[in-house]
Amino acid sequence: MNRLIRTTAATLALGLGLSSVSAWAQGNSEPYSPGQTEDAVSYWLPKTVIVLTVNTRQTVFTPGEFSRYAERYLRLSDVRDKAEETWEITGITLSTKGTPDKGQLYTLTFKDNRPRPYIELTDDCILSCVNTKAEEKDSKTVTPMLVTEPAPRKNAQDYMTEEIIMSGSVAKMAELTAKEIYSIRESRNNIIRGQADNLPTDGESVKYFMEQLDMQEEALLTMFNGQTQVREESFTIEISPDEPVSKLTVFRFSSKLGVLPVDNLAGEPVWIDISSKNPFPVTDSEKRRKPDRKSFIMGKKDSNQFLYCRVPGRAVVKVYNNREPFLTEEVPLAQFGSVEVVSRKIMGRQSDTRITFNTTTGAVKSIN
Repeated sequence: MNRLIRTTAATLALGLGLSSVSAWAQGNSEPYSPGQTEDAVSYWLPKTVIVLTVNTRQTVFTPGEFSRYAERYLRLSDVRDKAEETWEITGITLSTKGTPDKGQLYTLTFKDNRPRPYIELTDDCILSCVNTKAEEKDSKTVTPMLVTEPAPRKNAQDYMTEEIIMSGSVAKMAELTAKEIYSIRESRNNIIRGQADNLPTDGESVKYFMEQLDMQEEALLTMFNGQTQVREESFTIEISPDEPVSKLTVFRFSSKLGVLPVDNLAGEPVWIDISSKNPFPVTDSEKRRKPDRKSFIMGKKDSNQFLYCRVPGRAVVKVYNNREPFLTEEVPLAQFGSVEVVSRKIMGRQSDTRITFNTTTGAVKSIN
């Protein structure tokens, strides 16, 4: 099946932020490269990424080779004779993770005559801990792409007799296959009634024989009524909003093709609403996202020793299509909140203060 999203491991990434606040570097007008040096630590504050996991089920029906003879030889009605593939969404779950906010870069500088605190950063240089070590990740576990392959198709030819295989026409093969099915049923009935020759005496052997007969009949029946295979697959979609959005298309879905990119009009749209629950207007991003600019006055005493964190805002996330809502959930988002000063004297007498941050929302988890 030709599907555009196979080459991207079924992951659709949506960047919603068209603009960001310029980075403020304390005591330096040049852009910083985040990380640690002997006399300074540069770190990002996080931006919260919403991760949607779309769970789907693919059902593939393959008609049997003898489907046209099902009514004649086995009295099977309503047997489908055309191949069919269908997809359905079984559920959508939401998780979050942190990513560096390129508009929120800060630097702590250390003086020779003061104790230097221990600063721990994540692999992405997001501020994680001060004077302690992180015990566990802050973000919710992001479910990896899941693909559950269907069980192997039953091969009816493994149970066909030589007479069936050597038949000169499909009609004759269907007739002999039907007779073999009736023979299997008769053998099973004889075992149940205790009339079979050489009937095993122990229960386990009887159970094994019955299972084998059931397997043979089921495989041969697929030549008439076809086979249905079910496959489970999950797709991840990442959304990084800078502001509330309404009826944003996150992906498209087709009952014939499954999950599709937003620009593939073969599927119907699935939308997302992200609304802020903050008491102040989210559009005042400059006021919310930047701390007091007085903190950044060049040469101000100890301004490069301030430590900053996020106070995340809360948002309601709703995912839906034309027919049904898939989820409605409230989550904290770093970029919907504000940036605040944690400590104005992280060095010196307060250098033994232990602080742990949530690397998904930037909030202070604990301070001691």
